[in-house]
Amino acid sequence: MNRKANTTLLKEYIKTLVVTEVDFPGIQPRKWGNEFSRTELQAIHFTLKFVLKTASPKIAPILLNAFKDVDHPGMNMHWFLCDFWPEIVPLLTKFNATQIHYPDGRPTDHQNVEPVSMNALFFPS
Repeated sequence: MNRKANTTLLKEYIKTLVVTEVDFPGIQPRKWGNEFSRTELQAIHFTLKFVLKTASPKIAPILLNAFKDVDHPGMNMHWFLCDFWPEIVPLLTKFNATQIHYPDGRPTDHQNVEPVSMNALFFPS
């Protein structure tokens, strides 16, 4: 299994299947019918786990606790990303936050983005 963090592949997955409105510079969504392979999904899973650990101390426990359930039946990586993409996208652009564009015009500074997913309401810090 590939043990290298691949944020480009994770961004491509998010752009293709989760939230197409987010603009990652240089990242295009996959064309219809070009599925992610099992190896790519494993690399995305590994990268996601790595990226979640870089979250602020306020958000990281919420994300990591919810991520534990990703391997259990009924909760897969796709639905996790659908629930938590507002918290994850800034982590992917942490060192280049000015290049991300949200469709609703909210701030892009990863330090000032508050959790907005429903799960964050159920797991307050």
